[in-house]
Amino acid sequence: MALHLANERLLRDLELFVVATPANRAHFELSPFGLPLAHDGVVDPLRRESLAFLDLLSVLDAAAFGPEGMPMPRWVFYDAAELPGGIVGFGRRAETLTPHLRDRLRIPSSYAGLVPLSMYIAIPTLAPGVWVGHNLCSLRDQLADEALQGIGKLTKAIALKVFRTTSQIGVTQWNSRALGLHARLGPLRLLTAWTPAHTYPASLTYQVTVDDPALRHLAGEPGASMTFPVPEQWIEGMDHGAMEALQARIEEGEHFCVAGLPESAGSDRQRVPIARLPAP
Repeated sequence: MALHLANERLLRDLELFVVATPANRAHFELSPFGLPLAHDGVVDPLRRESLAFLDLLSVLDAAAFGPEGMPMPRWVFYDAAELPGGIVGFGRRAETLTPHLRDRLRIPSSYAGLVPLSMYIAIPTLAPGVWVGHNLCSLRDQLADEALQGIGKLTKAIALKVFRTTSQIGVTQWNSRALGLHARLGPLRLLTAWTPAHTYPASLTYQVTVDDPALRHLAGEPGASMTFPVPEQWIEGMDHGAMEALQARIEEGEHFCVAGLPESAGSDRQRVPIARLPAP
């Protein structure tokens, strides 16, 4: 069944692309919810002809994460994304972009192809159908005039469908706005609440079941809904003590989940609802 969105312009104005090796692509769903790929939307990282598009993906990543000091080196794109997994996103034709945006994205004057405006990267695990979300970004915040409201949610939902994902693992920071987007998939079972192995210990690791109703809710389809357990506590995004205490309980064998969308706690902070889960 086709996907419906409150912001219909997303599906009308944007085109879908997939970056993956032929071997990986053979396992993908290349018509997610009936959406077609752009006529030039299959990008093979093993071929030299893909360089111009892959360059633009690096520019997109730098525009989204460069200000935070977290842009990916090109070898990480290749070794950790394009080769073992895949990249899925949406873009627009170069000729439809304003001269200002073309300059900002460093689009060569001779380039007339698809320009990526969003991407989701995931890496498969040894368990069939289980993928690790590696990177989600878009130019939504930088291009408020481009009618891109909801592009991040749509991009992740469609990508998980393309990858035929049944369960997704992810890592994000407690105070990250992205946590609210990820939580739209449903209750996020916590694998860690405090993560010293990560560069940012105040990160949580989650796993969530993925099916079509969850993907439709994530994408923002009107009428789609999810059921969450009742929260037993709230953890503020800068309360490291609460995170470490919850981590200790997880390591002792208790089970918890993010039980809904975070709420604002003021001054660029948020608080996250937590509920206990029965043992699996």
